Amino acid sequence: MDTVINRAVALAAILGLSISGEASAYVDQTPVSAQGPFQVRDCPSAGTLAVPIRSTGADIVALYANGYQLDTDDGAPFDDQGLDVTLSLTNDILVQLEAYLACESPFLRGTQGMLNLLADVTEADPRTSVVAVYQHAWSNGGDSLVVRDGIESPADLSGATIVAQAYGPHLDYMARVLADARRAAEDDGRTWAPPQILYTTELVGLFGDTPGRAFLDDAAVQAAFVLTSDAEVLTGGGVGTGAEGSVDGARTLLSTTSANRVISEVYAVRADYFEANRDQVEAFVRALFESEETVREDVLKLIVDWEAAGEHLLSDPQAVEEARRLWQNVETTGLQGNVDWATDAHPRSFLAVNNEIQSIFVELGLLSTAHALATAGWDYAAFSGGLFDQRRTTLPGFDDQAAADAVDALRTGDQLDENTLFEFEIYFQPNQTDFPPADYREDFDQAIEFASTYGGAILSVEGHSDPLRYLRLQQDQASARELRRIRQAARNLSLTRAMAVRDVVLDVATQRGFSLDESQFVTTGLGILSPATGLCGDDPCPPQTEAEWQSNMRVVFRVIQLEAEETVFTPLNTW
Repeated sequence: MDTVINRAVALAAILGLSISGEASAYVDQTPVSAQGPFQVRDCPSAGTLAVPIRSTGADIVALYANGYQLDTDDGAPFDDQGLDVTLSLTNDILVQLEAYLACESPFLRGTQGMLNLLADVTEADPRTSVVAVYQHAWSNGGDSLVVRDGIESPADLSGATIVAQAYGPHLDYMARVLADARRAAEDDGRTWAPPQILYTTELVGLFGDTPGRAFLDDAAVQAAFVLTSDAEVLTGGGVGTGAEGSVDGARTLLSTTSANRVISEVYAVRADYFEANRDQVEAFVRALFESEETVREDVLKLIVDWEAAGEHLLSDPQAVEEARRLWQNVETTGLQGNVDWATDAHPRSFLAVNNEIQSIFVELGLLSTAHALATAGWDYAAFSGGLFDQRRTTLPGFDDQAAADAVDALRTGDQLDENTLFEFEIYFQPNQTDFPPADYREDFDQAIEFASTYGGAILSVEGHSDPLRYLRLQQDQASARELRRIRQAARNLSLTRAMAVRDVVLDVATQRGFSLDESQFVTTGLGILSPATGLCGDDPCPPQTEAEWQSNMRVVFRVIQLEAEETVFTPLNTW
């Protein structure tokens, strides 16, 4: 504990801060490499395995594997694998780095963003090069981006002032959101201005040096990456009114409820230790797989030791509800998730996530250059012995009707645009339901990438038809029956077009080796109800040119976030 305290004091001194409970003071997040020199020591022979854990729901798995103790209990999964493990709660990744370089612990436990922040240092010595060995979980609802009034979509973050914790778990989240925001702004023809990023030293709560406190106190801060528990206070659970700690007009723009494939929680080990102790590291990972499966069962059976989780993850055995919430806010990946994570071609592989993180980190000056971080190179399917749960492959994750109702409510309330993360349109010839997929290959690739990243979002495929024939018949005073027939034919045509686009997206994903959840799609035929040429009163506006006429024969593909619709999507942890 003294080492942790001394390290925190040293960090504060480096950053020019005093440690107090006063309001936030912003700090410069310098590259980790600038905080050297660093001393690297060789690793001793394998013995007791010192392993860091963090205050996340994923780490309940490691606690269970150790018998809900910090030191391995007899008969615990780690013990069954012949391991003697000492767990240590270490949320500060810089404290972990110090122990890692000295080989006091050969492991790093953090988000992939945290690993990448350290890469200039870890990859400077072949002994300490990172070898990622296990993906614990994805954040699923525990992390949020809160914004002030005036930020209606991610594209509005252009030039905004944003606050996050320095060296914290939200930097990979920020990297992804800003990359998508920039793409959305540029697709909309807007010039993207880099946001001003402010940093605090602490993460949790609305007191002290935290993003939540900065958002509360500093009106110049337009957006803050915070824990969802803090977001709920800042927004009053909806839109802030200024009462009871909320900020007037504040709301959650995006959380990991929708962006549930962004913050990846992992274990990595030193390259030299891995090479010398492959069997021990493999036994460690095997115990985690077995424990993850059992913990999910134990949650359903109500036999998890939540008091131990509170004591060892939150330093409070009475924090039972808080510990339960930690678990609810992650989606553990299990065996199949690790197979996907280790497959470079998968849209959310270790490699793919690293690439998107590093591109932003280099741009922000947090890394000097990109680094090729390694994985163990295992065939993770070989770990399946004794595991009966290969994770969901065919069970639907979304309630079809609830999802359709949610999209319809957004459309009726004219809120689709502000809840749309990504969209593109596909155009058809008159009376046709097929289209040249090759012309839209880039759009389909982006759609699949968004669908895999925003796994808690809805994929809306909305078909449309042109109203010209209907309007001509209406002008010629056709019968109500004939007009109804034309409207229904237009609706049927638009639905068939939407289904054709959905099927192509699913096929392209399959060709790339990625299986999309069909229940994530809401496929709708709107016929002539919402033409691109707009409405004139209660009727569609007639197209005035051939280009306008053709613009109505389209399908609109949207990725829609539904932050408040908890009943729409069921995370893997709950089955």
